[in-house]
Amino acid sequence: MLVAFGLGSSLTWYFRKTVIAWLILPAGGQLSATGRPVFTNPTEMFSLTVHLAIVGGCVVAAPMLVYQVFRFLRPLLSKKQGQSVAIFLPAVLVCFLGGASFAYFVLLPTGLQFLLQFGTDVADPMIRLTEYMDLALAMLFWLGVVFELPLVMFLVVKLRIVEYKRVRGFRKYVPLAAFILGALLTPTADIVNATLVALPLMVLYEVGAFLAWLARPRQQRLERD
Repeated sequence: MLVAFGLGSSLTWYFRKTVIAWLILPAGGQLSATGRPVFTNPTEMFSLTVHLAIVGGCVVAAPMLVYQVFRFLRPLLSKKQGQSVAIFLPAVLVCFLGGASFAYFVLLPTGLQFLLQFGTDVADPMIRLTEYMDLALAMLFWLGVVFELPLVMFLVVKLRIVEYKRVRGFRKYVPLAAFILGALLTPTADIVNATLVALPLMVLYEVGAFLAWLARPRQQRLERD
């Protein structure tokens, strides 16, 4: 894990210009009059680069951490449970990347377009790089976490932590919960951006409910749903 963290941090530091350029791309060149963000403190750029290097190291080390946790918990699981978890570990990465991609290509550009255009007839935007990075990294991370929902639903039913009937019973609360979470996750909390998050959340829940239905124990499958 330490080797993976060091490798990720080193690569992020070496390619810092490319990483920063990639992260500010969703802003569409609207962060200031010149199109680029600004910094107002002599140590701000250095501190941000160190922070990004740490984040890069954590990203590269995360798969190793998940693997080590699985190895630690493996003796506590039955053979069938261990196989189920092992099969879906790669899917965890895929779902996280799907959520981060949704934030990067859809949510951030849409939200920033609204935020940075609102009030430009009164004042010009001049966004600090650190403030923008805090927002962008938070959106990428939390949307990645949210997109893990179908896998979590599958595993909790497969491992018999939660019964499928409870999953099905929660369906009526999903729309309200999705819009509340969408408002919390979006940078603007307006209805348009909240809807952009809420609709995928509802779809993810239905996918998770289907996977949970497939994961039911055999005796539950014999019951009438």
